[in-house]
Amino acid sequence: MTTATTASPAARAEAAPLRASLGVRAMFGILMVIGAAAFLIELGSDPTRAYAAFLIGYFFTLGLALFGTLFTAIHYLVGATWSVVVRRVAESFMAYFPVAFLLFFVLLLGVPHLYVWSTPGVTAHGIDAEHLTKGGWLTPSAFAFRGLVTLTIWSLFSWFFIRNSTRQDQTGDAGLTRSSTKAAAIFVPVFAITLTLMSFDLLMSLEPLWFSTMFGVYCFAGLWQAGLATLTIAVVLMRRQGALQGIVNKIHYHDLGKYLIAFSVFWMYIAFSQFMLIWYANLPEEIEWFIPRTYTGWGALGIALMAFKFGIPFFALLHQKMKESEAVLLTISGGILLGQWIDLYWVVLPAFSPERVILGWPEIGVMLGFIGVFGWVVLGFLSRHPVAAARDPFYERSVRFHG
Repeated sequence: MTTATTASPAARAEAAPLRASLGVRAMFGILMVIGAAAFLIELGSDPTRAYAAFLIGYFFTLGLALFGTLFTAIHYLVGATWSVVVRRVAESFMAYFPVAFLLFFVLLLGVPHLYVWSTPGVTAHGIDAEHLTKGGWLTPSAFAFRGLVTLTIWSLFSWFFIRNSTRQDQTGDAGLTRSSTKAAAIFVPVFAITLTLMSFDLLMSLEPLWFSTMFGVYCFAGLWQAGLATLTIAVVLMRRQGALQGIVNKIHYHDLGKYLIAFSVFWMYIAFSQFMLIWYANLPEEIEWFIPRTYTGWGALGIALMAFKFGIPFFALLHQKMKESEAVLLTISGGILLGQWIDLYWVVLPAFSPERVILGWPEIGVMLGFIGVFGWVVLGFLSRHPVAAARDPFYERSVRFHG
């Protein structure tokens, strides 16, 4: 690896807060209005479908916030140089956690409509309530408690990373980097446990008779890949806008492209491993989850998500020049995000409509609303803080990074 040890004063001067146009802010505001309207209208006619769409959007954007925290933590742990110039963008994703905390209370209102185990004494497929609730693990109060505790833990770690990073903008204290590195060593194992539990609660318990020990890893693979795609889109657009001009170069693009293709392969490996092991074992309590998602109209969506999350990114990004092309990175990243939405849609909706694909404005509108909220929060954060951590000890090397 070849790096330089100094950066020009101009490079430091460009690390200023983002100047977003009123048009962009208005766009995110309109998306929020669309999402709220779609949710409320559907809530009046079909609460289950409304809350299912809400759950998809909630988990999608929550995953992006989690990606920002994990990306930052890993950055500190490995002492990464190349990623310093894009770390602040990832940190902006963490600003969504307070909103996610509040939106979780909306999701709690939908628990009776989404989760069969939430109704006392209910049975399904001849299975008694004791088995449906997994011996009392799945109860509304326990579900709410675990969710709120987990969101609090994630929020506190995110607040700590952001506080240290933004404080370093003022002081240049290298000790703040060391402090964040120590916190990162704690966060990574905590993340692995809490994400697994949250994935089980929010998604797997929609059909509590089904289980997979790989489901937590599957959810991680999806949110990490989607987070990388969102980070790539944000970095490219901000460089085009001028905020990261002279800070991010084509070598940074190349590294982001390598991550996109690598984790497309990783997602496919995890997805196929989960499917293959369950299908080969052919156990009734496991295979019933895959049957409607394979043999009905939902199977076509499964093929589509494999194309968007693996096939297209893998072949499109094989060549080095493709990894450095802004147009290619934007297109592929957008496809990955569409694939992540399809993935969550494919996981959630068959629990309520196993034989028929349902897709309409409730699902699309609510997702647009979540995109609006997330974009508004990220934009606000980057408008208040410099778009790059210019006083990080490795910032100068990162600006001059050449691979």
